[in-house]
Amino acid sequence: MMKIGIIGGGAAGIAAALEASKNGAQVLLLDANSVLGRKLSVTGSGRCNITNMHADDADKYTCREKTALKKILSQFEPDKLIAFLQDAGIPTYATSDGWVYPLSNSASNVATILEKRLRTQGAEIHLQTLITDIRIKSGGFILTTANPDVSYHAECVIVATGSPAFPQSGARDNLYEIFQRMGHTIRPVLPALAPILTDPRPLHKLQGVRLDAGVQLLHDGQVLASTKGNIIFTRWGINGPGVMDLSHLVSQNANKRLTLCINLIPYQESALMQMLSNKANEKMPLLACLLAFLPAKAAHFMLKNSGMQEDLTLKETTHAEKQHILHTLKSIEVEVRGTREFNHSQLSTGGIPLSEIDTNSMQSKIIGGLYFAGEILDVLGPCGGYNLHWAFASGILAGRSATTLPHPAAL
Repeated sequence: MMKIGIIGGGAAGIAAALEASKNGAQVLLLDANSVLGRKLSVTGSGRCNITNMHADDADKYTCREKTALKKILSQFEPDKLIAFLQDAGIPTYATSDGWVYPLSNSASNVATILEKRLRTQGAEIHLQTLITDIRIKSGGFILTTANPDVSYHAECVIVATGSPAFPQSGARDNLYEIFQRMGHTIRPVLPALAPILTDPRPLHKLQGVRLDAGVQLLHDGQVLASTKGNIIFTRWGINGPGVMDLSHLVSQNANKRLTLCINLIPYQESALMQMLSNKANEKMPLLACLLAFLPAKAAHFMLKNSGMQEDLTLKETTHAEKQHILHTLKSIEVEVRGTREFNHSQLSTGGIPLSEIDTNSMQSKIIGGLYFAGEILDVLGPCGGYNLHWAFASGILAGRSATTLPHPAAL
């Protein structure tokens, strides 16, 4: 019976363990935390946005090796993951925009069910077990721990250790140096899916306002990337998926002058224009029109920012003034001052490049019998279930391959 050591008990490690044990392997799942799936249990604001119906689209992800990523994702489309979860005892549902959740709407329940399924399949789970080194030995690997008297032998090893993002969940980066020693590249590991720090002065009156917005990240006036999504203005900057999906570019361009250009009416512009130009509304105050589309704080702020009186009626507002209001709503600019640290980041950018991984198996091209899955690889998806899909899909592929490919002694 193949003995497989899996380092990391997050989504990728659990998925690898489920697949490997289902295929008859003897699985050792080693995790430094006191509970399995600690980070998984708080994902999606506790609801567990477990995948996305578009998560097999490699173009949605940030990855330098898109061809390799497409090959991996094509082996495990969302429907296959949904079926995998159903078999594990986790039925799901999809929202109209493709975000997929467990029927329980509980990330904690998902982690509990997966752990019970693992134990049912005979996986050996070792919690509070921090792996500090990986040594290649004849016929496999020795996994050493912080306790010099405790180590583990495995014929194959699957590494699903994640990244230092969200250390409150036990995230660590203690093995990167070991993989470098083995010959792997470690691209700079930086905060991603993090809130963005901005100059707090121009928008301080918007603190607490939450809405859907269009957001562009600019460098010297050139657009680096753009998104549409929910944002919230805070005392230190801007939070929410609409900016978090851009934060890895802020991390990667830390020494450049960056700005955010925010459009508060990305979906409502035509409706607002129609209201402003409708002669039946001539006696309405301009403020009332804005209140139909914006939170009150934002409506008052935008009028003051445009230098216009709140009690002006539409009849008293010139066409040029209406155009000025529309332009102001679509082009709020603020200076970027970085991102929040890893303890406020959901994920990271960087890690081991896919160019060093066999895309058919997730096996290292450098060390036979060593597999990688999940966030330790240089793949980053947007908010909306993409990253959990990547973790599960890459973990399942690694777990399946480790049970079917020749072990290191035969390579």
